[in-house]
Amino acid sequence: CMRWLGLSKRCIEIARAYAAERHGFGKLLADRESIQLMLGDLAMRIEIGRLLVMKAAWELDRGGFARKEVSMAKVQVANVLHDAADVAIQINGARGYSKDTVLEWIYRYARQARLVDGADEVHKMVLNRFLNEEGTGFWRWNVEPVETGHAGKR
Repeated sequence: CMRWLGLSKRCIEIARAYAAERHGFGKLLADRESIQLMLGDLAMRIEIGRLLVMKAAWELDRGGFARKEVSMAKVQVANVLHDAADVAIQINGARGYSKDTVLEWIYRYARQARLVDGADEVHKMVLNRFLNEEGTGFWRWNVEPVETGHAGKR
């Protein structure tokens, strides 16, 4: 997920740089509200992904298995990577889909990200299982260390 977040951020960097220099119908792309909305949405979704990854790492550090947290992060981040590549290509136009940028490679890579370690649907089924088991506790953040019962083993 960390690699995918980095690639998502790279897509935004490429799109922002292009939008800052490219004019369309007499106006910089960066000054167009539609471009600002696309990039702002991606920035927010990347940050959501970062927070989910940090929560999963925190759960692992405290001794938990983080199955629920990893599933959430995996689905969110894989999808934001796919969308970041798609939006960056859209902003860059034909240049984005050519070999002139790394975007076309990221776009191809992003699709497989939604399959490795289980397809999105598998992770969503895992999340539903946790929701059914935990009810309203699904959203609880436990702050106590997880008791493993085995010295050093999870």
